[in-house]
Parts: sequence; C-alpha cells; structure tokens
Amino acid sequence: MKKRILILLLVFLVSINVCQAAIIKGEIYDPDLNKMTGRVEIWVDSYPRQYMVSTDGTYSFFLLVGEYTINAKYEERGRVKYEAEEKIVIRDQGEFIYDIVMHSVVDEEESMFNETTTKTPLFENRGILLFIIIGFVFLVSIVLVVIVLNKRKKKQEDVINLDTTKVDNVEPENPKDDQRKDDEIKREIEKEIPENLDGVLKVIKQSGGRTTQKDIRKKIPLSEAKISLMITELEHKGIVERIKKGRGNIIIMKKDPGSDEIKNIEEDFKQQG
Repeated sequence: MKKRILILLLVFLVSINVCQAAIIKGEIYDPDLNKMTGRVEIWVDSYPRQYMVSTDGTYSFFLLVGEYTINAKYEERGRVKYEAEEKIVIRDQGEFIYDIVMHSVVDEEESMFNETTTKTPLFENRGILLFIIIGFVFLVSIVLVVIVLNKRKKKQEDVINLDTTKVDNVEPENPKDDQRKDDEIKREIEKEIPENLDGVLKVIKQSGGRTTQKDIRKKIPLSEAKISLMITELEHKGIVERIKKGRGNIIIMKKDPGSDEIKNIEEDFKQQG
C-alpha cells in the first residue's frame, strides 16, 4: 500500500513539472546579423544536459521552469570563430522564441600582437615621426628647385652670349621668302586634290556611303591636312557632309552612291586628274 502511494506521488510530481515545461526555440545569427548556415554546436545546462548541432541556423530545447545558460560555438578550420553565451529564465510553461547573436572570438596570438603594437613607442610617436619626414622632404625639394633654377639661368646666359657673338654673321630673314614658301606648298596641295578626289569618293562609296575621316586616311596614303582639304572640297560641291563626333569626323554621302549624278562627278574628277 505504501509503495503504491509513493508511486502515485512521484507520478503526480512529474506531471506537475511536465505541465510547467516550456519550449525554447529561435534562430542563430553571426556578428553581422546574417543567419548562420554552417555547422553550429549549441547546448544548454539542463538536467540532463541537452546538446544539438544546427546547420540551418535554428535551434529548439525542451526546458522545465528554472534558470539556464545556453552556449553556442561555430568553428572554421579547426578553430572557434564565433561563440555565444546567453542566460535565460523560464517562469512559465509555453513556447518562447529567443534568438542568439554570436560574436567573434579573438585569438590569443592576435590579442598579444595588438597589445604589443599599441605599446610600441614608434606608434605612440608616429605624429612626430610624420612631421620630421614631411619637413625633410620639403627641405630636399627646395634644394632641388634651387639647383634646377641655377642651371637654367646659366644655360640662358650661355645662349645669350652665343647669340651676341654670331648676330653680325646672321642675315635678317625676309618675310617675302616665307610667304613664297607657303604659297608653293598650297599650290602643291591644290594640284594633288583633283587627282585624289576620285579615290576619296570611292572609299566612301565602298563603305556604303558612310565612313570616318580616319578610315579614309588609312586607305589613301596622304597627310591629315590633305585628306581634310579634299573632304572640304567635296563638302563645297554638296557631295558629302562632315559631322563632328568626339575627336573624329564622320563623312556621309548626301546623294545615292549608285546614282548617275555620282558617276558623272567621278568622271569629271578623272578628267581633272
């Protein structure tokens, strides 16, 4: 009879505790508040001790009323990278959500390195060191500038002395001679223009009536100035139009490349050449 009473009493006490039990669950985040997707070990100091491994960033424990400590850790390459320790109190039954945010773990070697670097006098006095370096660079720059200016001044004096010694032997330039040279160059270019207008027109036709001044120069071995003069001549005749595009020019034929009018113009250019 006594044994039955004790068994009933134990069952009653256990049922009371079960009724007062709670489910604690939640999500696990890294220090940047991103949900953990790796292998996270998490345990709670209940009796018996509960342990689980989370791979989807969630956890869940079944706990009775009381105070508990939840621990979690995340390892990377055999070393703990993140960890967490949270204390919770269960006062009532039910289902509760408690998210865990992990923090970074600083290695002992790294912390010792940080301590030694902060205590190094060189880092404490880096402001003075920087000031000394800037002053030294400034003085060296001044010395170099003075040396360069002295050399230039000496060269100018030497050039002036040479000019004064040779000035009697130099004949004055005649402005008329320069004008004659310019006129001769212009006449040569004007002679070459009719001979090559037909070639420029063919290049534009072969490109479908639209090309660039750069492409024309590639196919016709003439200077940039001569190509530009020939395109200007074609513009004056109303055959093409030059459009500025960035650093270059686009040349567009204003008339149908296969028309009789273009063919007659080509015949005229051949006769002029």
